[in-house]
Amino acid sequence: MKQLVVAPSGMTAARYADWPPVTGATVAEGYLLRTRYLKFVYEDEQNSCTEHTHAHPEHVVFWPERGSSVVEVEGDVRSVSLGQGLWVPAGTPHSVPDRVGDLLALHIAPGAVPGRGAEVAVVQMIVAVRELLLHLADAGMPREDRVQAQRVCLGLISTEPAPAIHLPIPHDPRVARICRELLVDPADEQSIEQWAVRLSVSSRTLARAFRVSTGKTFGQWRTLARMELAVRLLDQGFPVGEVARRVGYGTIGAFSGAFSRVLGRNPKDFHPPHAQ
Repeated sequence: MKQLVVAPSGMTAARYADWPPVTGATVAEGYLLRTRYLKFVYEDEQNSCTEHTHAHPEHVVFWPERGSSVVEVEGDVRSVSLGQGLWVPAGTPHSVPDRVGDLLALHIAPGAVPGRGAEVAVVQMIVAVRELLLHLADAGMPREDRVQAQRVCLGLISTEPAPAIHLPIPHDPRVARICRELLVDPADEQSIEQWAVRLSVSSRTLARAFRVSTGKTFGQWRTLARMELAVRLLDQGFPVGEVARRVGYGTIGAFSGAFSRVLGRNPKDFHPPHAQ
């Protein structure tokens, strides 16, 4: 359900009907989508995103080229990280506080995705679709070929919940120390018993503290730390075998199996096509 959006204080009733202002169309007639770098200025700049609340006649998917960025949607600040996109339906009030970063806006003609994306949602933006969108933004090609490539892009943007790895650092100082060291080196093979010796506690006490403060066993948390680093390395183009070794797996098969169990995807789904 969409939130109630309150107009700025002092706005007259006559102008309320025109708030938020709606931009013109960004997608050219006959095409399905268009990608804009928000840090650049375009000829139709009046249709771009600004720090002021506005809406578009098209769906917009915001996604960062690297790192993470924020978008304010219906009064809420929403963060989006590499590999994710924030789907903002046509007509939804939003603003972009920072246009000098690495945020991009993918405008999608509603007619290209009938019945899809009526709510604000996080979507998956795998490497393949991101690279294809950037290619389409810069390359010239025949109209028919471009439209076909745009259809492929729309098919690759999944509205299923994006795989996310949450690794909060617990308040328990003993467990927090282990977690911080594993984030630096998730390939560390020390067992819970070895950590217990280092911290001068019993392994049973440490295992219980780990589960209470993180909701996961030591082994589960370490696996998640390994997968979090693996996703970042894969997205940077490192070979799957090297990623497996760097996060503590002796074989690609063992790594791929663990990766699929945690994220429900194959490691190559996160791998740039040119690196495969």
